Amino acid sequence: MDLLIQADSGMCSITGGPESPARVGISMANIATGDTTYAANLEALIQRGKTGKGGVITISVFDVMADWLTVPLLNHEGGKTPTRVGLAPPSIAPYGVFTCNDGKQVLISVQSDRESAKLAYTFLGKPELASDPRFATNVARVTNRAQMDAEVAAGFARRALAEATDAILEAAVALATVNDIEGLSNHPHLRRITVDTPNGPVSSPAPAPIFIN
Repeated sequence: MDLLIQADSGMCSITGGPESPARVGISMANIATGDTTYAANLEALIQRGKTGKGGVITISVFDVMADWLTVPLLNHEGGKTPTRVGLAPPSIAPYGVFTCNDGKQVLISVQSDRESAKLAYTFLGKPELASDPRFATNVARVTNRAQMDAEVAAGFARRALAEATDAILEAAVALATVNDIEGLSNHPHLRRITVDTPNGPVSSPAPAPIFIN
């Protein structure tokens, strides 16, 4: 039922590229409902510890998705309906995937006007872009996303992955390589645990919480 809820709640309408809506690549509605249920149970246990009274909890998968979609919903009702732009958020620029001259792809995330200016100086070698009215503020960069992305794409096209990564880090801009599942399997930050199953041990991602005593 997960995909039904993704579609019915509007999640699919903001997922994917401009051409068509898409399913989130995991059973997100089910997983989110599980996490919400876990949190609600903890709240109920705390309440019982304080008052001595239990309670009944009801949770619908649709309600969970609606809760998660609060920001897109408020944007829509404020007159700015979100659109699909692929691997980029609709409200920040430059923020997206760019291709190096060796074919490798990098996703960068510019989070402020200061970072954008440093990108112009350090990575693009075009300090004049920092004060260009088309790119000086995030609102302007989003309005002129195509031109902004073209400038950044040209910067990546001049460099192979290793050089581009070093230059982006020098500009103090966050970045990520665009991995597939094999990339996750070999990722240096992937922690694993061994789980015994009827078919033998399985190496699985470790639970996210790390408890430090």
